[in-house]
Amino acid sequence: MRDYNNLISAITMPLRIMRLPISPAGYPVPWFVQFFEKGVPTDFGSGEPDFRVADARKLIRAIKESRCWICGDMLGRNKTFTIGPMCAINRVISEPPQHRECSIFSAMACPFLTKPRMRRNENDLPEQRVEAPGAPIKRNPGAVCVWTTRTFKPFKVQGGILFSLGDPTETLWFAEGRSATRDEVLASIDSGYPLLLDMAKREGHRAVEELQHQRQQAMLLLPAG
Repeated sequence: MRDYNNLISAITMPLRIMRLPISPAGYPVPWFVQFFEKGVPTDFGSGEPDFRVADARKLIRAIKESRCWICGDMLGRNKTFTIGPMCAINRVISEPPQHRECSIFSAMACPFLTKPRMRRNENDLPEQRVEAPGAPIKRNPGAVCVWTTRTFKPFKVQGGILFSLGDPTETLWFAEGRSATRDEVLASIDSGYPLLLDMAKREGHRAVEELQHQRQQAMLLLPAG
């Protein structure tokens, strides 16, 4: 039995998370993660996990069976998404919903989300890896939003499925594994918004106007100053 990494030992761990396998580095392995044995995909829990690769079969199950993307258990009425500030603006995400407590734990424990300077390691990626659909912004957001809603809608795009988020019933912001300040969230928005703006400009004037409106709406959801 592997022990949990000391970096997450002080974080309250939901029972659902405690039932997940533990990686060699001491982190719970989310339900969506693909395991490999000598480079060959295996069933969940068999072999070693590659956190960079999602098991494509889990996406369909998560949608059809209303399962949490992180723990794999059934979801209730409320659905929560772990998103970056840019997704809080355009309200589109490539990952299915989660339990609120699973999402909060991810925002506090995931190494990529809690270390703003960390970059995605894309060396020696398995051939089975499928790129996220849409136009994902491949950067560390620095700040993370736990977005809870009662409505969302999956929709097909070239290369896969995306999720449109309904109005939130709650938004919680995190940075470096703790509650984020308003200035931290603003800094993340300021650094990422030009990327969204460039994409909108390629679509035309109406897309730019819509994006500006979306940003104004997102600003109402930021932590108090």
